[in-house]
Amino acid sequence: MAKQKKRLKLGLALGGGSARGFTHIGVLKVLHKHKIYPDYIAGTSAGAMVGAFYAAGHSPNDIEEIAKKTDWKKILDFTSPKYGLLSGILIEQKIRKVIHNKNFDELDIPLRVVSYNLDQHKKIVFSEGNVARSVRASLSIPGIFVPVKIGKYNHIDGGVVDPTPFDVVKEMGADIIIAVDLLHSEKKSIPGPIVKETSFISEFRQKFVIAELLNVKNYFIPTRWPKFFRTILTWTFDKLLYPAKVIRIMSGKEFPPIAKVVNEAMDVLMNNLARERLSCAKVDIKITPCFGNLDWTNLRQVEKFVEIGEAEMNKKIGLLKKKMGIK
Repeated sequence: MAKQKKRLKLGLALGGGSARGFTHIGVLKVLHKHKIYPDYIAGTSAGAMVGAFYAAGHSPNDIEEIAKKTDWKKILDFTSPKYGLLSGILIEQKIRKVIHNKNFDELDIPLRVVSYNLDQHKKIVFSEGNVARSVRASLSIPGIFVPVKIGKYNHIDGGVVDPTPFDVVKEMGADIIIAVDLLHSEKKSIPGPIVKETSFISEFRQKFVIAELLNVKNYFIPTRWPKFFRTILTWTFDKLLYPAKVIRIMSGKEFPPIAKVVNEAMDVLMNNLARERLSCAKVDIKITPCFGNLDWTNLRQVEKFVEIGEAEMNKKIGLLKKKMGIK
């Protein structure tokens, strides 16, 4: 009797890239269309979030609908900018809700989430405990999100050490690896909408300004003060510092520049790291999409990112089937 050929295990390494992470949905949609399902997933930053949604039991179509229906600007929870502009609590709550607050051992597919331990100065690969908390740590871009404390240690975006975690998925036991690198910087013309600096960035700035004014207001008018004094001071504060004109003037400036500068700097660093690591990596399928005019802030362009992911995976589906022995 002929010995049955061992089925090769497929691993999916999903890289970071903020809004570009929606591209992973398109990759998953093509795999599902061809009835190819990953056995292992490792994700960094946005890749960790999409990977968690999928590993928790959501289909690629489900994830696309979740992404399109989510008002991402409403989960920008500004905080005092000491360690970051955003606390990240609301996005963790969103992830927790979508994945039904599962722990790693409750997921349908083995998942690993990459982060960086600020205190121990090393890469951390989460494989146990609460998934939502780990994903929040993995996507906490330094300077934009406050570091996430897990146990005794503070964690930030895993992209600073492992932008596309093909090595992690290999260690999980994958025979065939698909690495989706969202930081590929090769200039290539891909049709995409010309997105003006409107909606998200301007709303980001305006919401930041309002949040900071509110922080100032709460600082100068403590709730412990008598109601009479608070009423008078609140009225004065609102008249002097809260007119719409002041908010428009302030939010019209390049503010907060730290968000743009930090993310662009991170893009350069992580792109160089991803390129260097992938250039000598033993990866079977490399997906390196180019995004044209779409950048990390285009959270409302879910469909465009998904289409790019589908197009790039379609280019490699034949090669993948050949490597996996699928006819």
